[in-house]
Amino acid sequence: MKGVVFCDGNPFPGASIAFIGNEGGAYGSAVSNDAGEFTIRAAVGKNKVAVSKGDSRVAAKYDPNVDQTMGTEEEVAIQMKNAPKPLVAEKFTDPQKSGIEIDVVPNMSSVDISVTSK
Repeated sequence: MKGVVFCDGNPFPGASIAFIGNEGGAYGSAVSNDAGEFTIRAAVGKNKVAVSKGDSRVAAKYDPNVDQTMGTEEEVAIQMKNAPKPLVAEKFTDPQKSGIEIDVVPNMSSVDISVTSK
């Protein structure tokens, strides 16, 4: 199935989209392209949908040579400060709270998914 995801009315590139169908028994995920378009394999029937995206510009770059064990409280506080900031309202990141449900049928045409940043 194909679709387009929008945030605040604009195409939303780089968003992670998840369809959870069959009462949690089926999971499909995709990432939207530069035009907000995505292709996903979703279970036939009602699917709860989640959308997420973080602003990773401030996130520390991964270094495989750095010790990956849990740091001190101060080090963790610095990591949290530099964690990617969510670009989507929190409710949309949880399929149980997003309020987005799509009834998937065979040979379904494109769907639009709209979320907000606040």
